[in-house]
Amino acid sequence: MSSDESQRSDDDATFPAAQAASSDSAAAGPQSRIVDSNELMDGNSEILISHKGAFYRLRETRSGKLILQK
Repeated sequence: MSSDESQRSDDDATFPAAQAASSDSAAAGPQSRIVDSNELMDGNSEILISHKGAFYRLRETRSGKLILQK
């Protein structure tokens, strides 16, 4: 990991998606829904997501990052 990546805040990493979702551009298709991770995780460090008959595990690491595994 470069020093630039390690100094970047979590907000910096999500800013482009949030900006794109709130822009007034004439995008072809619906905008993405933004869900706050605190609301999604609801105080848990790990949740299971059911998608098309398969289960996915979403967990938060000790460093605060999210990992999705099938």
